[in-house]
Amino acid sequence: MVVSHVLVGLGAWVVAARLGGTAPDALPGLAAAAAGALLPDIDHPSSWLGRRVWVVSKPLSRLIGHRGLTHSLLAVAGGLMLLDALRPGRMLAGLVEPLAVGYLSHLAMDALTPAGVPLLWPWRQRFGVALCSSGGAMEMLVVAAILAAAGWFVWR
Repeated sequence: MVVSHVLVGLGAWVVAARLGGTAPDALPGLAAAAAGALLPDIDHPSSWLGRRVWVVSKPLSRLIGHRGLTHSLLAVAGGLMLLDALRPGRMLAGLVEPLAVGYLSHLAMDALTPAGVPLLWPWRQRFGVALCSSGGAMEMLVVAAILAAAGWFVWR
């Protein structure tokens, strides 16, 4: 659910930035959080991102499947190590945190579904709480609650 993932990624970044004493409302940071929230589904050719970068998504899907490596803490750690090795300039370095928060928000949302996520991939154990199904009413309530929390952090 692209809209839910983007909204939760934005909300999570606003909350994380406020808690960390950073201004969360800069457009580049919000864009990075939204991108990070979509990035784990690059392994799914039918996802919003997968359809746009199918040249990456299709082979990745065949190789590791959906909700595999890209839905793990190993992917988060590997991505952060890669970004560190690339040593982005000052402007881009400021986008690493919102990108990571958005990415982690995606994993957290997927962990709320019955399928869960393989946080410790390649270990096959999936982690989750089976609170809601994708596209269901409970998903909308979770998204609304996260956005309400983000709104509270912005206006307080």
